[in-house]
Amino acid sequence: MARQKWERVIELTIVGIVLFVGLVSILYSWIDSAFGGNVNIYLLTAISVAVTFLIVYAISVFDKG
Repeated sequence: MARQKWERVIELTIVGIVLFVGLVSILYSWIDSAFGGNVNIYLLTAISVAVTFLIVYAISVFDKG
């Protein structure tokens, strides 16, 4: 059965949200343990948004389904 366009958007949105939350968590704990302290939350958020965007974009480009 063919998927509708809005179903694909919802799928990519959910993947993006999960990736973003996971990346923020992983990056925060890694930076905190590696550098022992103050993590710039704006930089952390920007890095997570950029990486999440690239991953979701790659999924949307290379997914043939």
